[in-house]
Amino acid sequence: MAFTVVPPALETFSAANAAAGEAVAAAGSADHAANLASATAALGPIGAEFLAAYGPAQANNFAATLAVAHLHAALGGATEAAKASFVATDNG
Repeated sequence: MAFTVVPPALETFSAANAAAGEAVAAAGSADHAANLASATAALGPIGAEFLAAYGPAQANNFAATLAVAHLHAALGGATEAAKASFVATDNG
């Protein structure tokens, strides 16, 4: 059984994960800001108690979203590093 690595396929996988990380971070940031702004505007001072509970929950959601974005970025970076290692080994 032979082990074969296809560097262009690794590049494609890496680029897809890098793009996904950027997209998730951008969408999560926009969503986070919009959710807080709309909840604050809709509830006003009467909803202060709700907003006090909602704020930390929204912050946790945003932190988890950014963690997913960082994971995609890390997968892209690790794939690029592995590809470089394979190419260096093959080229001696």
